[in-house]
Amino acid sequence: MYTIKRYNGLDANLDTLPNECPYCHFTIRPTPISGYDSGGMFIAFLACTNASCGLGFVANYKSRGNNQFSLEKIAVPKGKTRQFRQGIIGISPMFAEIYNEAQQAEQLSLLQICGAGYRKSLEFLIKDYLTTILPDKEQEIKDSPLGRCISLFVDNPNVKLAASRAVWLGNDETHYVRKWGDKDLGDLKKLIDMALHWIEMDLLTKEYETQMPGKG
Repeated sequence: MYTIKRYNGLDANLDTLPNECPYCHFTIRPTPISGYDSGGMFIAFLACTNASCGLGFVANYKSRGNNQFSLEKIAVPKGKTRQFRQGIIGISPMFAEIYNEAQQAEQLSLLQICGAGYRKSLEFLIKDYLTTILPDKEQEIKDSPLGRCISLFVDNPNVKLAASRAVWLGNDETHYVRKWGDKDLGDLKKLIDMALHWIEMDLLTKEYETQMPGKG
């Protein structure tokens, strides 16, 4: 049994402590710092005792009554997520989901895999955009490689330029040899942002063309 002080100074009794740091993954006996009660749970703040790490982390404990708590899980912090405009969510919810998963990987410094995730998010964005404006071509768009879709079906020159360049850099993230050695993940994300901007503008333009047709 381990005792840890709550913020209010009272003790809480923990059945066990985590035996592995979620950051350095060394086997440890962490140092209890403090904790607080939250909805039947006890949230404990602990510190890694590995001298080369020393990071703090959080463990969640479930109440067993009588001021006794049993370890349930280590809470690994999530990174920030990006909020997209509702118009984009409406046409391509998977784009937003995959993009944010890639961003989570980037924030965890998984730099060898996050680029492929951004590339996949781009494919969903472009194909969902195209099937929205060209519903009669839906099956052909879904079946075609992304580069061919952009070449054949994207009429907006700004969308075409940004999307095609993003595909080039996205493909680099999945290939053994890079073709664009002077470009990096930041350039890929900028091009996805450009494509996203021009797609939003194109959809908004089409919306007003429909709502306010020319009177001749």
